[in-house]
Amino acid sequence: MNTERFPGVPGGPAAPGASRRSGFAALFVMALALLTVVATITPAAAARRAGGTVTVEVVNNSDRDLIGSAINVAHGCLLAPAPGRINAGTTGRWTAVACGDLAGTEGTVSYQVAGEGTATVDVGWIVPLAGENSFTQKAPTGYVVSLSGGADPTSPARFTFDCNSTTCDGIPDDWKRNGVTINPGNGAAPQFIDLPKMGADVNKPDVFVQLDWMAGTAHSHALDPQAIRKVVDAFAKSPFNRHSPTTGINLHVDAGPNSVLNFATGATWGTLSKAKALTETTNLGVKDANGMYTWNAFNALKTATTGGFVNTGRASIFHYAISAHNLEPGSGSSGISAGTPASDFIVSLGSFTNSVGTVNEQAGTFMHELGHNLGLRHGGDFDLPNHRPQYFSVMNYSYQMGLASGTTTGLMDYSRQAASLQESSLNERQYPGSTGSFDVRHYCAKPTGGGSFVTVLASAGQVDWNCNGMIEENPVSADTNNDGQITALTGHDDWNAVQLRGGSISHPGDSGGVPAPTPDDELAPDEAAMDLPVDTTPPVTTATTYPHPGKHQVHHEDVTVTLTATDDISGVARTEYNLDGAGWREYTGPVRVGGDGEHTLLYRSVDHSQNLEETRSLTIRIDCDGGRHDGWQQTS
Repeated sequence: MNTERFPGVPGGPAAPGASRRSGFAALFVMALALLTVVATITPAAAARRAGGTVTVEVVNNSDRDLIGSAINVAHGCLLAPAPGRINAGTTGRWTAVACGDLAGTEGTVSYQVAGEGTATVDVGWIVPLAGENSFTQKAPTGYVVSLSGGADPTSPARFTFDCNSTTCDGIPDDWKRNGVTINPGNGAAPQFIDLPKMGADVNKPDVFVQLDWMAGTAHSHALDPQAIRKVVDAFAKSPFNRHSPTTGINLHVDAGPNSVLNFATGATWGTLSKAKALTETTNLGVKDANGMYTWNAFNALKTATTGGFVNTGRASIFHYAISAHNLEPGSGSSGISAGTPASDFIVSLGSFTNSVGTVNEQAGTFMHELGHNLGLRHGGDFDLPNHRPQYFSVMNYSYQMGLASGTTTGLMDYSRQAASLQESSLNERQYPGSTGSFDVRHYCAKPTGGGSFVTVLASAGQVDWNCNGMIEENPVSADTNNDGQITALTGHDDWNAVQLRGGSISHPGDSGGVPAPTPDDELAPDEAAMDLPVDTTPPVTTATTYPHPGKHQVHHEDVTVTLTATDDISGVARTEYNLDGAGWREYTGPVRVGGDGEHTLLYRSVDHSQNLEETRSLTIRIDCDGGRHDGWQQTS
């Protein structure tokens, strides 16, 4: 028996001696020997020789890659290694032969389904030298594997691996068409989930969320319907079309009987709803000894004997979320997800605007935490570094509370492209593009310490990355995301990476356990305050002369001019002046103006959002002798 583990690259048992230098010679001798006896082979012997050979094909029609896990060849061998990876939409194949084994060939190959933990798809074959071939196959929950061919050596055994639904969203097509009765498995009565009435669509992926909310006498954490609509619209307009005949995702949010089920018609969830108000508590949970958020308090509400989410039977279809006040004591985090991917999350905006958050704060945080449930991180595929300017996604802290395009703010989206940014060589004349023409937000440090993330309109077409108030001709270097490094910032195509099945979605057995402790490192008010709003107003610069002019606004000695600039949002990046047509210079301190005659000082400022002030002008007249000069008269 040959038993091997995939080494992470294509591999597996091959024909004995295949890697030896003498292998080719041995095969040649064998071929010559066969040629000398071919005339004497009986029909029965020919049949036996034709047996014991099979070509196995694994057609991966799912939306997940298959990663080699284990090979077990009990009899015979493989002529060539089985592939170590079969990407979604591709086919892997190998040929098994008897290799002199009188039992023919027998074996199994297991592939781990990417993003599904330890779940594997297993295919096996028993191909004797004579007699009928037999095959086995097993797929994890949420998937199917079917067999065709393999009856004889000329017909490959084709195992087709696929999702259990047209769109690979983990919800079987039959459930979408007819609804489904599910036994919660905790002693509660079986529950009928009327998916057709909830808007499920066989030809479009569906994501369902049950959103319970905390409420007290002071306020309610029920999300604003417009916040929910922003996210529903974002999913509907998404470019997602993986394993789907159409683009977009249907997002259904049950936020109570009066919440909107269909925003096009205004229909509400009504009796289909299972979402409800929960008693307000300041904190939902505590930290453990390692500083990790623990989910015990959340899970107690989720699995409550009366009215708990698990009792609804929805756990294999719906994500479960709670809109709460705050997480553990001392936390101001906007929310948290029970892993990535997962099926549980919390929105906790008690430390944000009016203790419940604005519409954009609610929408952005809901979509952000749901994004974690769908397999996305703060940088798309990794959490760090965060604040990547070119990563236009609500998963990015810089854009969590909404993206902007011009004066339109509060836009919700995941990234649609994988654009990179090299901080060591930034072209300030090139604006990072996005399909939504989104405004870019990047970090600008203050000379006195600290800094903030400023917004530059896409219409500007260029970015002052090093925040010096100029658009440089040559590449510049800058820490654009405030991580203390000058690095290459990679991008990520979020919509192309969304994982619709995570946690208990399509995995009914994973619904009752307490999620593992999770780092509480989500966006908090102090960090959110570093993200400045869109600034479209230029700075204002004033000029003060010393000494002050005498009668008729004439100076009788040299003058110093002090320029003072202020800006209401992004801050002043540069002030410059042009004295008597000598050219523009950066203002670094008072400007000395001397010599009899009339002098013209032009000045202006630009802010970090690249709003340039209109040029201002100051006329300075100096008459040190008290006489006439160029048509104007100074009277002492």
